[in-house]
Amino acid sequence: MPKIISFYIFNQLLKTLLITFFILFGILFFNESIGFLEKAANGELYPSLVSLVLIYSIPSILEVVIPTSIFIGTLISIYNLKKTNEITFANQAGINHSKIIYLCLIPSLVFSIFLIINSFFISPTSNQRLSFLSNSQSFADNFKLMGEGKINKIEELNGIFYAEGASDLGFQNIFAKIESEDLEYILNSSEVSASSSDQNYNQITFKKGELFIPLDNNNIFLDYRNLFFLFPKKSVSSNENIKTKNWFELIDSANKEIYLAEILERFSLSLMLIISVLIAVPLSLRMFENGRFLLIFSGLIIFLSYYGLVVGKKVFVEQGIFDPIQIFVITHCLYFALALFLLGLDNFKIEPNSLIATKYSNKWFAQVFFLLMLLIIFLNFLFF
Repeated sequence: MPKIISFYIFNQLLKTLLITFFILFGILFFNESIGFLEKAANGELYPSLVSLVLIYSIPSILEVVIPTSIFIGTLISIYNLKKTNEITFANQAGINHSKIIYLCLIPSLVFSIFLIINSFFISPTSNQRLSFLSNSQSFADNFKLMGEGKINKIEELNGIFYAEGASDLGFQNIFAKIESEDLEYILNSSEVSASSSDQNYNQITFKKGELFIPLDNNNIFLDYRNLFFLFPKKSVSSNENIKTKNWFELIDSANKEIYLAEILERFSLSLMLIISVLIAVPLSLRMFENGRFLLIFSGLIIFLSYYGLVVGKKVFVEQGIFDPIQIFVITHCLYFALALFLLGLDNFKIEPNSLIATKYSNKWFAQVFFLLMLLIIFLNFLFF
């Protein structure tokens, strides 16, 4: 009998986790799709590359979806089982809350192992492919994707241009305005094109036009045959470079604080998954009478503050404010202590009609719990 009930509870938990996972994954995947389609429409990405970019973005999406869906799914699942008195029936059949927590930890352990594999091997490979796809589009290719008949922005030159027509090499009949620190260039041109002059610089060439430079005392008017603007190519940031490194590459450079922080951050996602389940189960059991909305709202405050510390603490390491190991230990110990606090309250047995039962009711728990959440949020802003 207990085995059948345990299997039923696990089955209901797994169903809720999978439903939550696919809903969250669908929302984030759709959001990413809209973003890449918008880039393609604005000429920042080739339409033919959108599907590939979306596929290679899936591992990064999973790093957000899996921890979130496990936490929310556990909250909802335990709440529903408690609401239908199935938890009470399981307790009477000899399945205590410790057994329920054990059942909830099984999928979290499986997903945490997958997260480690994904973070250290799958995601870096996908990020390498994404980097290759973005770099495969030269500046000239991106320039050709800009549209005619509308105002286009040239971020590299801090300028804009409007083109009446397009050609194989670029655009025709252009009006442009380019600003530098001291001067402003206003020009028209019969044709404009872009190219890479060497490995370090990109080049925009305006052909056959007039140049106007307004000055305080005199204005300059020039006719030109070829006008060149050179500017350095965009360099890959250190964060983007780190995200493409797998486990073996990070270990080789673990003596640097930034690489050690990256290793700990990737491990943190898996550790956070387990600790968040230890928080979710007793939280659902204790806050059942306060309603589903209050339960999910409270849970999300805890989870978002936890997730924010896990993924955001590397910024403070880069600035030299915190040691990566120190902040890793403090972050997880803080929320593990919260899990132990909730588990301790869940195991605190009291008589139903006693004075203590009145004092330690679920409403009292909700009030104390909200004060505790406010304290956690305050500590997040104060120290992190």
